[in-house]
Amino acid sequence: MLQRTFTLIVALFLISICALRAQENESSLIRAKIKHGSLLLGGNLQGSYQLTSNELNRTGQEVTGRRIDFNLRSKNGYFVLEDFVVGLDLSVLHQSNKMTDVSDGVSSEPRRETFVMAGPFLRYYMLNGVFSELTLLAGLHNFNDVNQKYKALEGGVGLGYAFFLNKQFSLEPVLSVRYFRKVDRNGRAYSEFGPMIGFGLQAYLLRQKSHVIKRAL
Repeated sequence: MLQRTFTLIVALFLISICALRAQENESSLIRAKIKHGSLLLGGNLQGSYQLTSNELNRTGQEVTGRRIDFNLRSKNGYFVLEDFVVGLDLSVLHQSNKMTDVSDGVSSEPRRETFVMAGPFLRYYMLNGVFSELTLLAGLHNFNDVNQKYKALEGGVGLGYAFFLNKQFSLEPVLSVRYFRKVDRNGRAYSEFGPMIGFGLQAYLLRQKSHVIKRAL
């Protein structure tokens, strides 16, 4: 299941690149590119809100839940090719879970967890500022309490738009689909799959423009 999910995420990333490239205006004569050798520095803040409902078969009780995720990410990379950056994603994920018993309306205290993860990311930019992104992360939860320690894995694919304020800085809204999985010390696994919305600020160092004459259609 885990291998199939990550294979699907990678496939979505490749499909999104092909779809974006197909939308390029091949008749344009001048093309702005981010040159290889440039550096990408910055990060973003992502969030999601989910509602859950579970029926406990033994007791017949229905329990509803609310999960809020906040993900603070630092993304720094190097343009190995024009418009293609490879980098390191450092992430601090905070989750808040609250459960409510529908039968009596009693709510539990919110359970809060924080994960620290790191891993590689790939990003490809198009002409109009749209980019496609792939991230793969791994990390731990609760470094101090051995009894409550989790291992965490995360993979995601997203589409974003780089709105350049000037030649060095851009504001970037991002919509991504994320798979998250955590495993406790007893081998019990918990996973979730869904969308996240983010907004970030990136700096481009040594960014240059190259003008490529293209054949008009």
